[in-house]
Amino acid sequence: MLKQFAILLMLLVSTGKLLAQMESTAFSAPGRGGVATTFTTDYQTIGINPANLGFHKSFRDPKLTIGFLEMNTTFFSEAMSRKELFDAMFKSTDVQFTAEQKQLAANKLANTAISLNADVMLIGIGLQLPNNQGVAFSIRDRIQLYTQINENAAEIAFMGASAGYFPKLLLSDGSVISNPRHPSNEGMTELSQETLDQVVNGLFLSDDNASNYSDILDGSRISSSWFREINLSYGKQLVETYDFSLYAGLGVRYIQGMMLIELAAQNGELVSSNISMSSDFGLSFGDSLEVTNPTFEPSNQVSTFNMLATPNPVGKGYGLDFGITMRIKRNLYVGLAITNLGNIKWDGNVYEVTDGKLVQFAGAGFDNYNLLASSQGAFQFAGDKSPFSWEGSSSITQELPSTIRLGGSYEIYRTFHVGIDVVVPRNRIAGNLEKPLYAVGGDFRVSKIIKVSTGFNFGGNNDSKVNLPAGITYMARKGFYETGIATRDITTFFGDFGGSTVPFAAGFLRFKL
Repeated sequence: MLKQFAILLMLLVSTGKLLAQMESTAFSAPGRGGVATTFTTDYQTIGINPANLGFHKSFRDPKLTIGFLEMNTTFFSEAMSRKELFDAMFKSTDVQFTAEQKQLAANKLANTAISLNADVMLIGIGLQLPNNQGVAFSIRDRIQLYTQINENAAEIAFMGASAGYFPKLLLSDGSVISNPRHPSNEGMTELSQETLDQVVNGLFLSDDNASNYSDILDGSRISSSWFREINLSYGKQLVETYDFSLYAGLGVRYIQGMMLIELAAQNGELVSSNISMSSDFGLSFGDSLEVTNPTFEPSNQVSTFNMLATPNPVGKGYGLDFGITMRIKRNLYVGLAITNLGNIKWDGNVYEVTDGKLVQFAGAGFDNYNLLASSQGAFQFAGDKSPFSWEGSSSITQELPSTIRLGGSYEIYRTFHVGIDVVVPRNRIAGNLEKPLYAVGGDFRVSKIIKVSTGFNFGGNNDSKVNLPAGITYMARKGFYETGIATRDITTFFGDFGGSTVPFAAGFLRFKL
């Protein structure tokens, strides 16, 4: 069994539309629908708008802000119901699909999106300097996955060897029968569950009749990345009058790449087919540049904690952020930022998938929506007729996922602060938005210690759904400590409204001195 291909197609099916990149790890931003360009301060400006580091609104503003373990995560499904999504995440062992349910699942997920995104900040430090300037530092991880697959891939994922793509089925007793799901066998009686349980392989008797993987996946796309960033930003006030102030900022980051997967098929061709993955994840390509049977061989010397916390990087690069913010009539803010300009070079475990024919396949397919919890036997390519071959490459250099942000907001007595953001992707790179995203939201300080947030957003990678977020932040009376939680879409907890989201953002330890 080639478990790595199960993971690749699992990513194809189980990941999709992303939002959290627009918010970084600023845990309060999701509660405003992602509005952040003129809101964020201290280290939370990193990746959003470094110009805000020059803000100095009051002598009560903290000189030093330190935060630990801020996170912003989202799991989204365009097709699954709220109950199905929660069951997949928390009750997967209780669900075992029948053949009919597998076909329904394949039909439901085809050409729709399911997504996973996580931004986790280990530490962030913001320092306010004299003369209305400031610096910020942070270390954070960004894991982002995007896919959308067609009907063929979805059916193979869930139906396995008995999918309608395969005209013949090899049973456990050695006999070969016709597959009634294949178009050439139309009119045949459907197989019983007892017979389906005996299917060993789905296959073609002649290789010439099989389709190339690029044809099977035509119109499908997967892009996945895991970056670890070391960030440093600086912002300063350049102009100050009673009615107008101008701030500018610059951010730089050193990036370590832990994982890259890019597979896309369009018009019958593989237009993107690269993979680079840390050796600590256990994906072994062997010693040759020509690889036909890669395997997963996790090292006994690498614990699960170390594999997730300190994987050996396979890429490195540098990024830049630029931003300006204008303050007009003391209460109106307008900001513009360009984030993540730069490149990353992947030079470890770099391989390119070359096209081949899918001749045979083993496994019964995934038996519930939680593909990560499926058994190893659910999904595998059979024998030596792999649809892929892997060709080694010395390196891949790519642009970073870059965006342009435009935002405006209005603040009233530091009690109400409401604004709007537009975030536009600059390129079509793994981890970036597919379309412009529009967000409206704000904060309301209920008391000296409680601040609530809400708003809405649409567009971006969430065309089918308007998200209604909510957040709450607790601030100690003297302002030295702050914590809070937020959700990007509160409607998920009450019903299904154009898709289901399980979002969570939190800042557990945030000190202001």
